[in-house]
Amino acid sequence: MTATSESNAPNVFIHTGREAFPYRGAVLAVHLLRLLTIPWGAATVVGAYLLAREVAPNRPSLALTVAAITAFNPHFIYISSVVNNDATTACLCTFALWLAIRLDRETRFFCKQRDKILVSVSLGIILGLALLSKVSALALLPLTALALLLTWRRKRDARALLARSAIIFGLAALIGGWWYLRNWALYGDPLAWDVWLADIGLQPITLLELIRQFGHVGTSYWSPYDGLFPAPVFWALGLLAVAAIVGWLRTIARRDAHAEGLLLAGAWFVLLFASLVRYMTTTPSAEGRLLFPGVAAFSLLLALGWEAVAPRRWMGVIIAGLLALNLFTPFAIASRYALPLLDSADDVTGAASFGDADFGAARLLGVEVEPDEAQAGDMVDVTLYWEAQAPTPADLRAVVRLWTLGGRLVGQRDTTPAGDVYPPDLWRADDLVRDVYRLPVEASGPAMCRVTVDVLAGEELLGAATMPPLLKLVGPPVDTDQITHPLAYTLGDMIELAGYDLSTEPPMVTLYWRALAEMDEDYTVFVHLLDEDGALIGQGDGPPLNGDYPTSYWSPGELLVDTHTAPLQDGLPADAHLLVGLYRPSDGARLPAYTSAWERIPNDAIAIHDW
Repeated sequence: MTATSESNAPNVFIHTGREAFPYRGAVLAVHLLRLLTIPWGAATVVGAYLLAREVAPNRPSLALTVAAITAFNPHFIYISSVVNNDATTACLCTFALWLAIRLDRETRFFCKQRDKILVSVSLGIILGLALLSKVSALALLPLTALALLLTWRRKRDARALLARSAIIFGLAALIGGWWYLRNWALYGDPLAWDVWLADIGLQPITLLELIRQFGHVGTSYWSPYDGLFPAPVFWALGLLAVAAIVGWLRTIARRDAHAEGLLLAGAWFVLLFASLVRYMTTTPSAEGRLLFPGVAAFSLLLALGWEAVAPRRWMGVIIAGLLALNLFTPFAIASRYALPLLDSADDVTGAASFGDADFGAARLLGVEVEPDEAQAGDMVDVTLYWEAQAPTPADLRAVVRLWTLGGRLVGQRDTTPAGDVYPPDLWRADDLVRDVYRLPVEASGPAMCRVTVDVLAGEELLGAATMPPLLKLVGPPVDTDQITHPLAYTLGDMIELAGYDLSTEPPMVTLYWRALAEMDEDYTVFVHLLDEDGALIGQGDGPPLNGDYPTSYWSPGELLVDTHTAPLQDGLPADAHLLVGLYRPSDGARLPAYTSAWERIPNDAIAIHDW
């Protein structure tokens, strides 16, 4: 449902001109439903203000700051403008937290005994509604119990405690409990958790994977889409969060007057985070929006923490920064939904051509790969340029793969061309479509990589296209200290044999090549095992690095590890010796080989090991 380069899933909805004003049918219904969501978001901002006033009644500026942090969270604004239950839950949970802190206090909001009863009744009603809005609201139950215990600790009035508990939890059970009883009756589980897992499938993750997902929880708390904001934005927000934690700890250590309210706000956010972690252990769902029931509490913690460690004037700077981020967000989101159409074929001139890549209804004009250099774990954007020539099959698919020249698969994507915003069934003749695929680099270098594209209509293969190498896959750095047998032989003034290693299990020789200059040709390595009479008793010829990284792509200064199979098993004849070198495969001519003293080696074959 969203245009995000991080997701491989096709969109459920594709937005077209049929959604333009005046709205009709389902589009009109969605817009009307969005109008119902917006008040929930606005009420949450009001609730954040009231929450801060309750915690620190003599600091109205703090309440304004908390409301601003909540209102200027780009993801919260987004959630408050679409059809969902997150905004509803956030609002109800915010007011439930406010009333929980409000219990048994006398302020200008509630001061008489009947008003205290009204607080309990209001909290019970809101708690029941919250339980109907989302399962995560169940965390309000232990929070409310904690708030009741704190009121009892001050007054030691067991009767009042029991009365309030009965009102609050009784109303909550009456309003929201029926849903959980229904689930229990139908599925034998009040949460219907097992039924839900049976539908989506249990996908447990390891502790390390769970920890890795916490970063995405943090970024998606602020950003509605992956990649919407540049990395420095999240670094700044992360530093602000750390500063807030330090300030929060200082506030607790000083035992400020509002420490109790701060405790409840902090406890609420911790309970929510614990429920999110529980959820993440069953299915990949590192989504910050799942913490929005505590958005006001988190804004309060941030504001209190910042005030404790930063000058007051910095609060305005922070809020201004969040406001600027929000002003930027609509333009960034709009770019995700812009139609990927080009004005003319001139816009494709910078792309590498596929040649004759005609698939009937559409043809491929070219491809671009960015960046042109990557390493394992990186993401690479492969951009295809299509020209529609006739009505395009609705089930058109493109399988885009990155291969090393030696034939190792680096990454792939199988999906509908431009499926995020402009799928093929919307293409018109002469449309020029820019189609971006984000591929993970799942192989190690060094290697040169080419792009292949298989075009299918359903399961029928319409054709395939292959590009020359466009991506350099960088390998890990090679430490010269790892070379067991260092050498210094030069081949053709272009390559140095810097050393070798031998292994019998499995039988192989590892050569260390250092590029001294750029080369125009691709050379082949020969590995020959000769007996004492010079007869060939074994060999392991082949291109360097199994063909992944031909010599014409080597850069001066690179040190490369090149492994070849060789018959090095036990029982070799005495005086056997191992010769290596390089030759041109077109005519078999060997590269001249020299010692470190620039003496030409006979037959240009370097004897690296004798038995």
